[in-house]
Amino acid sequence: MICSCPMTDIKANASATSTPPLYASLGSLIIDDIVYQNGTEERNVLGGAGIYAIYGMRVWLNPPESEKIGYIAQEGYDHPPAVADQLEKLDITLRRQQHADLHTTRGLNTFGPNDHRDFEYIHPIIRLTAQDPPDDWVHSLRVMHIICSPERAIEIVTEWRERGGSSTAFIWEPVPWSCLSERYEMVCKAAKLVDVLTPNHEEAAAMLGNSTLDPETCAQRLYYATQTNIVIRAGKQGAVVVTDNVLEWVPAYWKEQDSDKIQDVTGAGNAFCGGMCIGWVASNGNAVIAARYGAISASYIVEQVGLPTYERDNYEWNQGPCAQERLSSLLLLKN
Repeated sequence: MICSCPMTDIKANASATSTPPLYASLGSLIIDDIVYQNGTEERNVLGGAGIYAIYGMRVWLNPPESEKIGYIAQEGYDHPPAVADQLEKLDITLRRQQHADLHTTRGLNTFGPNDHRDFEYIHPIIRLTAQDPPDDWVHSLRVMHIICSPERAIEIVTEWRERGGSSTAFIWEPVPWSCLSERYEMVCKAAKLVDVLTPNHEEAAAMLGNSTLDPETCAQRLYYATQTNIVIRAGKQGAVVVTDNVLEWVPAYWKEQDSDKIQDVTGAGNAFCGGMCIGWVASNGNAVIAARYGAISASYIVEQVGLPTYERDNYEWNQGPCAQERLSSLLLLKN
């Protein structure tokens, strides 16, 4: 069950900022309960595709620049105060929509052998739509991350354009259950409306109906079908980008030989997309450069279970090095 709940009592509370944001995500906020293989548990852990994307953006921008990131947090009546405080401390442009008759979206994550993780919703998603951002965001946003089905991607982009958001670029992560061969035509239709289509390698191969296809072939076929920038995320291999008939690999920051640095890849793809949003604007729409930013954002996510830690006193993530230093290292590796 998915809730959009237009008739609930919603109270919006925006953080004080003089400038509307440039970057945003319409991905979800989920409160995670985690049960590890040894039986230990963690409760009220902040997560969700939208949150990971926002963190992927946030590692690049220190206050007050971080207020250029916008997010709308959908909060139920049982929203944990500690989670609300965690989001407030990100120093982004945050709007809190409070639903008096709904639970905050919550999921149960259960770890098993060989890093296997099962996920189920305890309370259903409260969706963000193209109607939720305020009018000033429609004209200010340079790029928006969306993660959804092709039908919903078409709906979001169409409604956003109708609201006047003609200059906003869209980076689209298709949801895994829409990456099927029988959905291929619909994915291609939606991809033609966005600026970047970015499935992971398994999703792209499934979409094309052949699990043996390598990332390069997947990217080329999707580009020829859509004429849209394609970024195929391939984990430790990096990401392959096809744009304007140019194919280029962007290496991962942490590779196979750095396995001791990789603790959990959950949310890395979402953070990659968030980093791409920052890189897209910084490069004036260069998908290869944007993917490099994405690789750096993902590097912070995989270093621990859950979201990266942030020291507000020195603006440091995961005890460093900072995103710009990691990007410089990535470019040296490439060369």
